[in-house]
Amino acid sequence: MEMKKCFISVLMTLLVLSTLSVSAFAAEVRTGAKLYTINDDGMLEYNVVYSADVSEAKIVDKTGNGIDTVTKLKEVMGIADAPAVVLSTDIGERTLGKAVVADLDFNDSGKVANVVIKTVRDRPIIGISWKRDDIRSDYQGFAEAFERNGAFAVYLPQVNNEEEAKAVLSKINGLFETGGEDWNPALYDEKQTPHGSSGWNDVRDTSDINLMQQAVALDVPILAVCRGEQGFNVAMGGGLIQDIPYYLGQKVIAGEIDESRVTGVLQDTGYRKWNEDTQTYEKVDCADDQHYRVQIDGLIHSGGSGYHNLQSGENIGILLDSKWLYGVIGATSMDLVATAHHQAVNPERLGEGLTIAAYSSDGIVEAIEHRSNLFALAVQWHPERDALGDTRGVDVDQDQCNALLGALVKYAGVHADRQSSSSSSSGCNTGAAGVMSILAISVILVVRKRK
Repeated sequence: MEMKKCFISVLMTLLVLSTLSVSAFAAEVRTGAKLYTINDDGMLEYNVVYSADVSEAKIVDKTGNGIDTVTKLKEVMGIADAPAVVLSTDIGERTLGKAVVADLDFNDSGKVANVVIKTVRDRPIIGISWKRDDIRSDYQGFAEAFERNGAFAVYLPQVNNEEEAKAVLSKINGLFETGGEDWNPALYDEKQTPHGSSGWNDVRDTSDINLMQQAVALDVPILAVCRGEQGFNVAMGGGLIQDIPYYLGQKVIAGEIDESRVTGVLQDTGYRKWNEDTQTYEKVDCADDQHYRVQIDGLIHSGGSGYHNLQSGENIGILLDSKWLYGVIGATSMDLVATAHHQAVNPERLGEGLTIAAYSSDGIVEAIEHRSNLFALAVQWHPERDALGDTRGVDVDQDQCNALLGALVKYAGVHADRQSSSSSSSGCNTGAAGVMSILAISVILVVRKRK
């Protein structure tokens, strides 16, 4: 009898399940989505590269801001605009509003059914390091990516010394150090090696090093990429591999890398060599003095498609004990990292306070961290290149790209809150001290008057 009841119960359950459409199980929930704006088509833009119809959504506000309709949500987020294309630490007048994080519940047709608002906050300010006085489309793309991740972006002016760097950093909440030219090897007490540093920009080097050194000193969150990562090591007193293929070639010649791992040999067609006497570059023909420049394990750090994998294994890939990188990416491997460099951090000359967070299999340092700071992460690749969408005809994971940018925004928000709290505390303390000062002055005046 009991077995019969059990059979009937299971049968009824199966009948009920069979009446549900398959699409009912396709509904999706996005927790912690970063909302950007509701565009003119009524589409909610979120998590940088996604959008969905929000016209029929029910709004539940867990923050106490009274946002209970789509219209009110749109008002709070404001109208998307872009930062002024000027060098400044001031965000200026903006129509883009507050940063909103919410859980999104989608129905089976892909529309947003429910928006549960979790946080509403002022946007922290991310400063994009100076490259030149004219701000081109690539930098404007970086700015948009950071704003879609929940910040305001500004284009920083050039700085010439420590004091100017401190003044700039006091106006922002996070620093993004970008890619670009080689570094002058004199900064780490070296001369140019074969195929090494060339075309460096001393003015930019000075600006970036002062910004990064003071960001560490003042505990301003920093994310550095490519040239920025290399320069972060230099700023902390470390050195660089000036040319990756030549460096790896020397490792093979010395027997430190087995020759069976060589997957490409670069034809040596010469390079530009710096002449210290004439202060100019001279073309060096290497026909009679070929330099062994190689690629290992199929990894192409510069050239080709501009991407390589970051495969995990014993002591390579993203290291589990990294303070931030593993947690941000959520994996020890990455299928594609956007590369555009021939230089790298020298692991034998690591800067003070820095820790390696990732290696590629050929021994090249792919990421470093300054763990004593609120947030100080530097990676050898370019997550910002594909943050808004695939470039170079390669299918890249935008979520991984934006995870790194979003991490800087997150900690910039913590920094902004600390500044606000410090200002409030300072105000309270000053107020109390001020009251005591006023009383003391009043007593002095009364005594003087009696005299």
